[in-house]
Amino acid sequence: MGNLESDHLILKFEKALKEKFSLFFDVDEFEQIADYYLETGQLHHALIAIDMGGEQHPHATTFAVKRARYFVAAHQLDQAEEAIESAESIAPNHPDLDWARGQLFMRQGKHQEAIKALKHALQNSEDQFPIQGHLASLYTAIGEFNHAIKVLKAMLREEPKDDHLLYMLAANFDMDNKDEKSIEWFRTYLEQYPYSETAWYHLGAALFRLEKFNKALEAFEYALLIDENFTAAHFDTGRILEELRQYPEAIQSYKSALESENNGYTFYRLGICYQLNGQIPEATEALKLAVKQDEDLDEAWIELAIIYGEGQRLFEAIEHVKKALSLDPENPDYYLIAYDLYHKLGLFIEAEKMLKMVLKSLKTEEPMGLFEYIKTLQKINQNSAAKEVIKMGLERYPESVDMHAIECGFIMGLENENILAKKLISNGQLEYAEVFKETLIGYYPGLETDPRLMH
Repeated sequence: MGNLESDHLILKFEKALKEKFSLFFDVDEFEQIADYYLETGQLHHALIAIDMGGEQHPHATTFAVKRARYFVAAHQLDQAEEAIESAESIAPNHPDLDWARGQLFMRQGKHQEAIKALKHALQNSEDQFPIQGHLASLYTAIGEFNHAIKVLKAMLREEPKDDHLLYMLAANFDMDNKDEKSIEWFRTYLEQYPYSETAWYHLGAALFRLEKFNKALEAFEYALLIDENFTAAHFDTGRILEELRQYPEAIQSYKSALESENNGYTFYRLGICYQLNGQIPEATEALKLAVKQDEDLDEAWIELAIIYGEGQRLFEAIEHVKKALSLDPENPDYYLIAYDLYHKLGLFIEAEKMLKMVLKSLKTEEPMGLFEYIKTLQKINQNSAAKEVIKMGLERYPESVDMHAIECGFIMGLENENILAKKLISNGQLEYAEVFKETLIGYYPGLETDPRLMH
């Protein structure tokens, strides 16, 4: 049955329900109506259609199977199991039985049994498409992305312009770390369907993940030529431009995304770009809008705290950092920012508490874990925070050659700290002999030829 005919049938059925008069439908029509409501999640209407079908056609066994599918969809699993057994006793060869059984196994977490049942259902069903959809979803859910990709490709051969299927396929390529394969598939697809903005977008997204920024921008541009209101394409264009430090252009892309859809995270990224472009009032306004749209956006709360802290609005900054920490209490960066703010306010006891929370939230008992965090802080020019982490590491591991080597290498990398660096080198060599130098170079290989180690 075509879409127009099917739509007409549903309208006719709903009109009959609304106006409370009886209409006769044949078995096939009731099946179509019940399937439509089951597949669109309108379970109340599905049950009405199943009941009416059973009343008008008491000898039609198909409605027993549809009832089993209804119970599965409604998460009434005990009734579903009973309904499947009942349906099997009167219609053992009904093609939907394995489908219903497969869906029940999915709900019960019996994944392999579900796969087996759904594959068997595919062999016996005239309409494989909805069963394939359940099978693809199951493969995705259990991490068998390669199998999901195969099923989704088969579905797209039948419905090549289905945007949801294109999205699912792209997601599985991504989760399976198959960006190159994704690019190859979407390029081939676009040769046949060049006006699919969805395909251009997913091609761009895969190129973006591989850091092929110019090609990704080109793909997003094609998507936007087809649909100028494609929010995700505007947003990801902004992300690339931000990555390339083209902040004014990124700002414009984020604004374009917001014209189509107000979104807290987009306001947050807009605020970051304004900050990086030196437009602090605009950044503040964007970040305020971010938390207004999404109160749980801890990243925006912490950025506001930083802005207020830099503007010496310290009490406001503290309130915002508290909000960020309430949303993400395991984030060591937030505790370091809180430490700095409390320290500036002269609240040294509170500041000390924050330092202790940094070490606790790092969740590491090894100097190597602290070293990785210190490197991260250095990359974002947070040297003062890195020093505090080193200080805490030395308090925790006062006898560790690793921690002393990490401190020494860090200081050696700073400007205007040559005297301290030489002192740490000397102390380390006195305490640990040649092991100190070996450990230091192990953490900082670039120091092997440093003249300060030659003495």
